[in-house]
Amino acid sequence: MPLGLAVLKWDDELGPVVTAKTPKDLVMGLDPTTSMRVYGIATLGETEESQKPGFSALTFDEFKLAVYYGGLNMHLKGLPSMVFLVLSPDEDPEVYKDALPEIATQIFLNAEGDRYKKMVPKLYGQLARYTQMTPEQRQASVLNDPVRRSILKTLTMNGTVESDDLEQLIFDEVGKKIDVEIVLRPLVKMGIIATGWIEGLASEVVYLTRAIFVLRMIPRDTVRLAHSGKLPREVVAQYLDSLKKYHRNYVARLNRDLGEALWKEAADLSKHMLDFDSYDLIQALRDGPRLTEELPVLIDMDKAKLKSTIKRLEKANIVMTVNDESGRQHVLLKCDPQVATVYPEWLIERTVDLYNSEEIPSRQAIHYLQILKAWHPSVATTAMAEVE
Repeated sequence: MPLGLAVLKWDDELGPVVTAKTPKDLVMGLDPTTSMRVYGIATLGETEESQKPGFSALTFDEFKLAVYYGGLNMHLKGLPSMVFLVLSPDEDPEVYKDALPEIATQIFLNAEGDRYKKMVPKLYGQLARYTQMTPEQRQASVLNDPVRRSILKTLTMNGTVESDDLEQLIFDEVGKKIDVEIVLRPLVKMGIIATGWIEGLASEVVYLTRAIFVLRMIPRDTVRLAHSGKLPREVVAQYLDSLKKYHRNYVARLNRDLGEALWKEAADLSKHMLDFDSYDLIQALRDGPRLTEELPVLIDMDKAKLKSTIKRLEKANIVMTVNDESGRQHVLLKCDPQVATVYPEWLIERTVDLYNSEEIPSRQAIHYLQILKAWHPSVATTAMAEVE
C-alpha cells in the first residue's frame, strides 16, 4: 500500500504547491526540491503536444514516486495538475499504472471549487482495490463516469465529432468544463475510440471504434443447475418463474426504447460492478446458487455487510433469495450484468447520411469510414495491437 497520496498545482511565485494530501502528516517526497524536480521532468517542453497527460515512475534513495501529470492545459490554468503516490523503496510503481490515472482524473474533474479535497482520503483508500480490478470492471468504470458516458452516448449516435465540439457538448450536458484528452485516454487505451488530426479542421477528431454497453444476461449456469435436480424443487419453481417474467419484461423494455434503456442500465449496473462487495458476491454467484450461510466464508464478508449487499442487489434485480422448506435461504443470480463491446456497424450508414447532408466535413466522413474498415472484426486484432 502506498505511504500516501498528494495533489499539487503550480504557483508562478512559489513553484509546486501541495493542495491536498493524505495522511495529513505525509512529508516524504513532498519537499520543494523533489517536487520541483518532478515538475521539471513532467513539463519539459513548452507546447501542449510536448506536455500531454501521462504516468511516470521515479526512484529516490528512501522512496519511490508514481506520478500522474494532467497536462499543460491544467498547469497553465493554475488548477491541480499533478498527483503523487509516495511508495516505499521496495514497492513497484508500475502496479499503479492503471489505477493512478483513474484516481487523478476524478480529482481533475472536480478541481473547480476545490471539490476534490474531500475526495482525496476516499480515493486513496480505494487504491488497493483499483489495482485488483478485473478487465470487466475497468470497462465498467468508463460507463460509471457520467462525463465519459455522455461522450460514448454521443459517439454511439454519430460516430465522430471534433474534440472542441465534444468539449462544448459535455459542458452543456454535464455542466463541467473538461480537458477532453484526460477523459478520453482510457477509452483510447481500451480500443473503444480513436483520435486523429485531419487537415483543415481546427481540433482533433474523435471516432468510435467499439460501442460499449452493460447488459443483463441470463445466468445460464444457474439455470442449468436449476434444471439438473440438484436444488430443492420449491426453490427451482419460484426461481424459474421469476426469472422468466423478469427477462421477458427486460427485453420488452429494450424493444420500447433501446437507447434510453441501454444508457440507464450503463449508469445503474456499472455502479454495482464497481462496488467491490457487490462484485465479489456477483462473482461467487456466477458459479451457481449459494446458501446464505456459506457466503461469509466464501467471499470473506461479515454477516451484516453480506445482508446489506444482498438487499442492495435484490433491489437492483441482480440477485434474488428463495427459502426452501427447511427455512434455508438460497441466493441466486436473477441476471448476470456483463460488459459487452460491439462493432458499430450502424455507424457506416449514419456516417454516409451525415456526409450527404453536409453535417460533417467530407474529409472527416471519409477518414472515419476508413477507420471503421480498419476496426472491422476481421482485422480488429491488428488494430488493437497498434493501439497497445
